[in-house]
Amino acid sequence: MAARSTRRGPSLAPLLALTLSGCGGACGGDSAQIADAVIEDSAGIRIVEYAGTPSVPTLTLADEPVYTHGTRPGDYRFSRIDRWMGGVLYPNGNAVTYDSGNNEVVLVSYNGTRHKLLARAGEGPGEIRWAVNLYAGRFDTLLVEDPGHRRLTLFAGSTVVRMASIPNAVDRVELDAHGLDVASQVLMSSGASSTRDFDEPWKPGYMVRFDLETRLADTVASFDKMRGEPERRDGTPLMSYFGVAGAVGGEFVHGRNDIPQLVWRRPDGTVRQIMRWQPDWVYPTEEGRARFLACRRASLTDRPEAMIEADLARWRFNFDEPEPLFATIVGDYEGRAWLWHWQAHCYNRNRFTVIGPDGTWLGVFEPPDGFDLLDVAGGKALVAVKDEMDVESVAVYELVGW
Repeated sequence: MAARSTRRGPSLAPLLALTLSGCGGACGGDSAQIADAVIEDSAGIRIVEYAGTPSVPTLTLADEPVYTHGTRPGDYRFSRIDRWMGGVLYPNGNAVTYDSGNNEVVLVSYNGTRHKLLARAGEGPGEIRWAVNLYAGRFDTLLVEDPGHRRLTLFAGSTVVRMASIPNAVDRVELDAHGLDVASQVLMSSGASSTRDFDEPWKPGYMVRFDLETRLADTVASFDKMRGEPERRDGTPLMSYFGVAGAVGGEFVHGRNDIPQLVWRRPDGTVRQIMRWQPDWVYPTEEGRARFLACRRASLTDRPEAMIEADLARWRFNFDEPEPLFATIVGDYEGRAWLWHWQAHCYNRNRFTVIGPDGTWLGVFEPPDGFDLLDVAGGKALVAVKDEMDVESVAVYELVGW
């Protein structure tokens, strides 16, 4: 990780209008100092302000797992576990994992001794094509997102109870699912556009609540989604700023990764909470650039030297802009937001900052080498594990350090 810098990062000004709109143009109300934050309730919006970046405990995995699955005789044989939070852990210990190598969704019992296929490759109801994301619902329901079929499927146990085509946003960009609200409606947002070559400073994305039963999609709010970068014609920037929306505890949480501010919105789009902090901005360094290019070169050894040199030459580094604050916002079963720190290929390790539903910072988690976080519930973490022989399995560990 690059060294911390005292240079100032991007201004909060572009997003202050959101706060003022919630306060009628003037923020009043009672305030109190709680831990490292000042809490205000203004016009029904909770505002949490940190003077800096809170000092929080480091979360770790217990020494021994609660259970493992994938290495014993009779276990499911995983081929390639999807790493992008590609799993669901329920409070009762049951776990669901997407194996992108076998293209199957697998249910593992609460003690790791049994497994069952929930979905396999195919065209029929409950079957999948590719690129599946999984989201936990109430009462052990499971939402499966299958862009290959452009389909959403809701399971209750191992039974398909709802199916619907993935709708488009108002800008005709396909929507990405993030989770379910308490009414089992799908919380979604605009996916990425294929180009950033436009002149506007930012293009909007849209937050949508989609009813699986009626097939109605309700656009409830917009947010800054993509920053215009027409200079991409001159190369590929290592860092890109963008807006992120996720579903946490049945609500939307969104923010831009160049501005230290998160916004919680109810399913109907109204703002419930705003949280701000003052980060220690991290800037790219020449050392980091050299490390990235060396790692990039090592990943291209099967190509001719001329092609490798052309690939390395296309990357642009801007040493005057800080690294993005985060890449993704995901929610766990108890309504905590996990900010997945930004990372470039071969550049940073997986790292998460955990924030509670009331805007309090709870901890930082960095999985050990060979472990990837899939989901968290009931004080436990579901992780994907790859051993020295590249054999993949899943494990559940107690999280230590709360």
